[in-house]
Amino acid sequence: MPKVEGTYPHSMTKVEAADAAKQAMTKLVASFEATDVVISSDGEDNVGFSCKSRGFSIAGKAFIGEDDIKVVVDLPMMAIAFKGLVKAAMDKNIPKHLES
Repeated sequence: MPKVEGTYPHSMTKVEAADAAKQAMTKLVASFEATDVVISSDGEDNVGFSCKSRGFSIAGKAFIGEDDIKVVVDLPMMAIAFKGLVKAAMDKNIPKHLES
């Protein structure tokens, strides 16, 4: 399964960063024009999502660190052509939510 990864710095507490990551994931899946969206959070260390976009099931997770957030999005093999678009959407949407 192809993975799209990105690491984004933040200067917030982990709880604040988790809240920001949840907002960022919501914006990210909106950019996919997704349906069946589920966003989950354990409150401090991880924010995950799953959705369907263009007939593909997509899932991802944000791992919250002390000073950065690592985002990994899993794409089905048939959606590998969208890998660049997913990375561009991540780079566009996630940093906006991490600015203090």
